[in-house]
Amino acid sequence: INFSIMAPGTIFTMANEQYRYLENQGGGNHLIIRNSVFGASFNNQVERINNWYTSLDPTVQSMVQPVADHFVTGEVDWDSLTFDGPGERWIPNNLYDFPEVEVDISQVDSSGSPRAFALSLADVTRLSGTGRAFPNHVGRIEGGPNHGFWWLRTPSTSLDHGLRVLGGQPNNPLNGVISMGPRNAAAAGGARPALIVHQ
Repeated sequence: INFSIMAPGTIFTMANEQYRYLENQGGGNHLIIRNSVFGASFNNQVERINNWYTSLDPTVQSMVQPVADHFVTGEVDWDSLTFDGPGERWIPNNLYDFPEVEVDISQVDSSGSPRAFALSLADVTRLSGTGRAFPNHVGRIEGGPNHGFWWLRTPSTSLDHGLRVLGGQPNNPLNGVISMGPRNAAAAGGARPALIVHQ
């Protein structure tokens, strides 16, 4: 595998896990995400993601770069969040109204620890669009057999909810949209861990 020549959105397999290539972050660092979800609620996704990471092949773990031990996520007022198209709830266009959310970008942090993590709303915003990792709504759908939703790490102020990317079959008009759901919900979706790897 040569990450330096990989196009955003490329699906690849590494140590029997399928991933989607998201972004070349420079300096030999590359952001990737597991291509399918496993069951988790918003509230326990960090624990579930940590468990997944500890079971990763050691050759993969040896490539993983440190990120912040605790992300400063901020939180979104769902009713105030607005979007640009095409289609439903595609790219948020007013993250500047939520300054902590806007700057919660997944990147190497040498003071942190090598680990897996959930993407933020700012990540998905940055990675969505033509020529990017998520070129359209269908591109955001996880690759598992159930096409479940996947949690972001960004919480909502509304009704103890968290933000997520909806799943669904490719012809579902709401597939791949940004949504919110109860933080204790785990049915029909879950966690989709990301990694920053160095090569």
